Amino acid sequence: MNWGHKIIIVFVLFAAGILTMVTKSMRTRIDLVTPDYYGEELKYQQVIDGRKQAMNLSSPVVISQEEHTITLAFPKEMQDIPLTGNVLFYRASDSGQDVTVPVKSGLLILSKDRLHRGSYRVQMHWEANGKKYFQENAVMVN
Repeated sequence: MNWGHKIIIVFVLFAAGILTMVTKSMRTRIDLVTPDYYGEELKYQQVIDGRKQAMNLSSPVVISQEEHTITLAFPKEMQDIPLTGNVLFYRASDSGQDVTVPVKSGLLILSKDRLHRGSYRVQMHWEANGKKYFQENAVMVN
């Protein structure tokens, strides 16, 4: 086999490899943090203000796990007042496994059946007495 045939074979193999990589990359699913990333970025000042408000509480929200449940216990000053907001269990590896739960009182109990095993970022947005609060924790669901 002469060198001309070898160059053609190398070129064909290279082109086939590039086409394979392009095909695989086009079929790969990419999960963004949020579909409206720019709009969420503009609202980030509310998160900063909410974190400051949460720092002024007597204690942070405590997240504990039992065998079948996850419990979120809000600080004592939040126990007897109505709360509004939500808790997002954000799964970075797969947005289809994100779970949002509304907050109505100072104690939230969630069944582990709603969550898959693995790492979550728990993002808590709530409002009480006209003040907005935000807290974020990492949780490993087992």
